[in-house]
Amino acid sequence: TFKRQLDFFQKEYGFLSKEDYINAIKNRINIKGAVLTFDDGLRDHYKHVLPELQKRNLWGTFYVSSGVYKERKILAVHRVHLLKGKYGADIILKKLTEIIDDTMIDNTKMEVFDKEIYQGINYDASERSLKGLLNYYIKYQHLDGLLDELMKTFFDEKTLFDDIYLTKKEIIELKESGNIIGSHSVTHKVLSRLSYFDQMNEIKDSFDFIDSIVSQSYKSFCYPYGYKSSYNINTLEILEKLSIDEACVFDNKLQSDNFSNLELSRIDCNNFLNV
Repeated sequence: TFKRQLDFFQKEYGFLSKEDYINAIKNRINIKGAVLTFDDGLRDHYKHVLPELQKRNLWGTFYVSSGVYKERKILAVHRVHLLKGKYGADIILKKLTEIIDDTMIDNTKMEVFDKEIYQGINYDASERSLKGLLNYYIKYQHLDGLLDELMKTFFDEKTLFDDIYLTKKEIIELKESGNIIGSHSVTHKVLSRLSYFDQMNEIKDSFDFIDSIVSQSYKSFCYPYGYKSSYNINTLEILEKLSIDEACVFDNKLQSDNFSNLELSRIDCNNFLNV
């Protein structure tokens, strides 16, 4: 499927060189062409994506969440994927409702998030409820403990970690192959749920980690979860303060001519599964 998608993008749009792309962003020029981005720092990107890009002389931006390299713990967002993917939303949601209570739910932004998250995605009611609770509505002080309990019930988490994430050596090889290594924060939390101080730590620490293993002048950021409601004015201020060159949102739109370098549009590759 990935190879077919690359063939389709080449035929329909053509791919931009890294130099032309960076020049276009810096000069606010919306030039025709496709650019590839890959989220979450997954080992699949090294094993399957990199060889295909090298064959075609292509490049991409690979966004990593740095916290996994310190804690050696699967990110909450991926624990949710694993639980739902293997056992189905109904089973996990039933178990979750047995171990949570109303005090663990943050209702303050529910109305804002409900207008945007998972809209246009073919989720059933259980999937939407499960992902909404675990990714957006359960208070962060309770989330890890709840996910710990769910993972203990359904998985041997320690055996999974090394199969999921890029190693530092693989990140270096991705960079040396002509790709950009971008930040996806430290822990992949919804930034708009965090204080200014916590957002600064999430963003700055993640770039400090990247700078500690690869040298690159262009700095790219990808908002965790990607929706416009997942970040706020504090996030944009922090990115400006840290002189970040670009940041990407997930809005399933073609790039407009009048664009902000900190709110670049992206289109989900799941829209192209049948090309």
